[in-house]
Amino acid sequence: MDQESSQLRSSTLLEETFYITSKKNTYYRVKLTEKGLSLEKESNGGTKTETIALSDIIGCRCMRSKRRNTGSCACRPTISKPQMRDVEFNDTYHGWDQLDTSAYLYIYAYTLKKARVKGAPRRERTTITLRFRSFDKYQDNLREASRWRLAIKCLINKIPIPKNLMSPSHGNLDTLLKACSSEEKKLLVLLNPKSGPGRSREIFQRRVHPILSEAEKLYEVHVTKCQNYARDFIRTRNIYQWSGILCVGGDGVVFEVINGLLERPDWKRALEELPLGIIPCGSGNGLAKSIAYAKQEPYDSNPFLISALSVVKNKYSPIDLVRIETRSQILYSFLSVGWGLIADIDIESERLRAIGGQRFTIWSIARLIGLRVYKGTVSYLPCDNKVQIPSINENKSNGTYLYETKSYNDNNGTGIIKSNHDIITHSKSYGDDLDRYCDGVKESKSYHDVLDSVTSDLGDIYLDDDNNEIVGENLSLETEVQTRTRLDSFYSATSRKSTYYSTGSASSYHSMEDSSSLTPDGEENTVNNRCVYGPSSSLPALTAQLPSGWTQIKGEFVAVHASYQSHIGEDGFIAPRAKLDDGIIWLLIIKAGITRANLLQFLLGLNAGTHLTSTGVDMIPVKAFRIEPETSTTGNMTVDGEKVDYGPLQAEVFSSMATVMSP
Repeated sequence: MDQESSQLRSSTLLEETFYITSKKNTYYRVKLTEKGLSLEKESNGGTKTETIALSDIIGCRCMRSKRRNTGSCACRPTISKPQMRDVEFNDTYHGWDQLDTSAYLYIYAYTLKKARVKGAPRRERTTITLRFRSFDKYQDNLREASRWRLAIKCLINKIPIPKNLMSPSHGNLDTLLKACSSEEKKLLVLLNPKSGPGRSREIFQRRVHPILSEAEKLYEVHVTKCQNYARDFIRTRNIYQWSGILCVGGDGVVFEVINGLLERPDWKRALEELPLGIIPCGSGNGLAKSIAYAKQEPYDSNPFLISALSVVKNKYSPIDLVRIETRSQILYSFLSVGWGLIADIDIESERLRAIGGQRFTIWSIARLIGLRVYKGTVSYLPCDNKVQIPSINENKSNGTYLYETKSYNDNNGTGIIKSNHDIITHSKSYGDDLDRYCDGVKESKSYHDVLDSVTSDLGDIYLDDDNNEIVGENLSLETEVQTRTRLDSFYSATSRKSTYYSTGSASSYHSMEDSSSLTPDGEENTVNNRCVYGPSSSLPALTAQLPSGWTQIKGEFVAVHASYQSHIGEDGFIAPRAKLDDGIIWLLIIKAGITRANLLQFLLGLNAGTHLTSTGVDMIPVKAFRIEPETSTTGNMTVDGEKVDYGPLQAEVFSSMATVMSP
């Protein structure tokens, strides 16, 4: 904390001094720096400081208050609390409260709170409300608030701050407001209403839209209507009118988007310029969990929050893609390829989709009882260099897992690591009606009816003097009322009640196309007749003999699963050593002969990543592989959870080929 505070002091951009009217000898120094926001409280000679990191701040808004119930009956009962609410400064409504010339600046942050006792850490919303009222004219107060807003927005978006606009002597308010304007390009949102249990629309409205609104991320929603709708949409539209692509659904919609991008002649530019985001509304959600795991974010505490923050943080991470070739088509995969047990569970449990992720647990038991084996040949190209691979050792004394690093080198030619030990009915975002859907759900809310619940009780905001924390869920500060002259600012704090409402129709929804057309352009939706682009393959044809240097395993298998991300589902921690862009395919092989007890241990260990300690389970880092099932057998083969033709399949990895939004 001391080191961070010194860094914040070293590059102060804006600074104000404030005090709390209800307490004597207490004041605040609030500073904005390139590292974030610093709140230094001094009271009776003691000093406490809390910093809100810039990486935790997602946006800010300037607002103005206006009277509520203007023109209503004058005979209503006397109300002790002021009947005001805040609106944006550029709102077309002109019923301003003439007595309140304040400009409100709301700063939205999602800070990481440490776990209490044995609980897991989590992201919690913090709102800093700065009420500028040092001048007797609203325009003057707005100018002060806009300087802070502009500086924060520039820092968040990693662009230079116009120093000339930061000077108090700069009086051009219009220039400041134009500099604070939001980005021109909208975010493309492709929403699959049938993903998982079918709650994608509700989740987007209730859990994602408020965060996008706080960050001033405009968006355009298109709802998918059938299989491969998103794929054809991306392939045929002018996608460069959008700033990125957000997939609301399961891993299936991500699969369609990626393959749609690779079916464009300008695929390379598209992958470079359009980052991909994911809001996990499916049954598996392996990519969303893998991104959060790679960035050490507390995904399990609130998956939708962590994923929505990935969209607004302006941070991007490269990920590997894998080129898949079957007898009938070429595909690009971001997650995994499966044959055998895990693929059977994934595909056959579709009939239980309505119950969500629990379907995998139920069908795992069914497949364990009716165990199948598959005959065929698995060939792979081992990694030809040393790969740092951490091995997992269980510390049974405290229930944790320790990771050691060892080198993998394919000196013996095997390369095997043994494991001993339909249409949204609104033309714009939900407005105040949102609250009807929020009963019993703790939501992330944006904007505030800040004067609805003013109270003199400060205990719900400020913690005990013995507690080092200053900022609670909401911290409201205001300047002292001055007349004409600009003096040192002072702040007082009050308790404010947050209420979400819509920002209007800047972001939009689009109905699905007429059901008579199968694709956005009315083309016939035939997967096998698609033209696929992408990087050149280094592998021989699927029917050709493999070159020397490949390892071949022939026999009977219970499961073969190739993964390139750490998770294949929220509870499927299949490749603990995988990174988003390590250029490695982690090939899991379980041969026939494994006992049901060891297989049960494997399935139970998938959740914690301890399945590799099960006897009969091998994990191999490879660059490419080929699976050739015997023609006498039948079964399921999957690519990213999507069923493909059962038969020969080969794959190779391309490192850092795409970009994803990350927290």
